Amino acid sequence: MINKKPFIVLHTEKEKMPGCGEDAFAYSFLNDNIGYIGVYDGCGGMGAKKYTLAGNKTGARIASLLAGYVTDDFYNKNLFCFDGKDAERMKREFSINFKKINEYLKSDNSGIKIGGSLFKSIPTTASIVVLRNNDNKSIDCEYIWAGDSRGYFLDNNGICQVTADDLDTVEDAFTNLRSDARMSNVINADNDFWLNEKIINIKLPTAVITSTDGGFAYFNTPMEFEYAILKSLYTAENIYEWQDNIYNYMSEYAGDDFSIIIAVYGFDSFNKMKSYYKSRFEYLYENFISKISGSDEENLKKLWSVYSTSYYRRD
Repeated sequence: MINKKPFIVLHTEKEKMPGCGEDAFAYSFLNDNIGYIGVYDGCGGMGAKKYTLAGNKTGARIASLLAGYVTDDFYNKNLFCFDGKDAERMKREFSINFKKINEYLKSDNSGIKIGGSLFKSIPTTASIVVLRNNDNKSIDCEYIWAGDSRGYFLDNNGICQVTADDLDTVEDAFTNLRSDARMSNVINADNDFWLNEKIINIKLPTAVITSTDGGFAYFNTPMEFEYAILKSLYTAENIYEWQDNIYNYMSEYAGDDFSIIIAVYGFDSFNKMKSYYKSRFEYLYENFISKISGSDEENLKKLWSVYSTSYYRRD
């Protein structure tokens, strides 16, 4: 029997302040050919109020945990259909559950009071990728997201960002590292949100990645996020070292919580996976990473202009 599940599912996360993190994650591959990975970044500024009814957790922390629960419940009920309407159905499930929890939390009048246009009731981003392996030659990937957490895939042509950040200004992955634009859309209990959806087919082998912004937003360029993943792999002897390396590498740069999940398809050994990505790792270093140190902004823009062609190849 052919195994249609991923070769590797890797997850790593870190709380900037232990015990106070507002990122969450969820994933499952219980079904033989359909699974999902998801990360959620509770929006601390919008949802900073703490609730004694929820163990003094912030609204942001409650939101990210709840979003993971709703996604897992949706998956366990076999509701992912790849028909272009999964995001619409998921939005209804999020709305129902977030409203229900918010009604319960409303009875708690303790904690700081927050008002104004920036406040949202239990707000969080989401980046979910549903994965369907039909023939072990390619996988169908359904990206569903809200906010600025991102979904990617990584093959021997490099990393490709599939999702598009929900922002109040037009930015790409390079300019947003400098502008830190405000999000225009997050899941919340006020019901003024939407879920984006994009379905693509990806040839194997590949690694599908989803990350909260703490994983990618503290590098100077988008190229360095890909490099962090590949260098962590290249210097590892097994999956556990790869996972530890990613954690350590990201921890050096991240100024916030981060949560990253990687689902790898198309390999039958760790060494074959390393061999597959070796040429890409070397190309990335020689053509981009080695030129970043000491470069001024104009040269970084030129490097990004070249790199972005591949980075947005499934835009």
